[in-house]
Amino acid sequence: MHGLIYQLSNEIIKEDDLLYEEELYDDFVGQIADYVNGDIDRNAAINELVVSLMPYGIIYDPTDQSIVFKKGFKESFFKERFAKLKKYVSELTLEEFSGSTDTFPLYCIKKTIEDKYGMYIYSDNVYITLDEFVRNMEEGKKYYFGSAIDYHF
Repeated sequence: MHGLIYQLSNEIIKEDDLLYEEELYDDFVGQIADYVNGDIDRNAAINELVVSLMPYGIIYDPTDQSIVFKKGFKESFFKERFAKLKKYVSELTLEEFSGSTDTFPLYCIKKTIEDKYGMYIYSDNVYITLDEFVRNMEEGKKYYFGSAIDYHF
């Protein structure tokens, strides 16, 4: 299966500071991904992210390749997943909770909290899940796109 890594920064990303797939070989490949591929259509990849985030409240400016997460984005982004999480936890049995961590109910709970095989954001020289980025980003602040890299897991 494939996912995407997006480079975002609160400053315009210069050509010399773009993320290249080779920079992911030391810690991303082998831990999360089997391999990475930087030879993809960057604009199509960015458009995929923009389309997926639009319902939660963003402003995308293709001219300066920037995105602003509107006030209330975080709550909107996590609202449905929070409801799912409460449902999963309420249905969890003691046997499932105290058994193997590889059970399907625990997998669903973990994936709902943080999707480790979904989209990633590369910012400030670290990669984090989109979920972690959203929890820590600043609403109303402008972020600029750099690279977009495909990964396989």
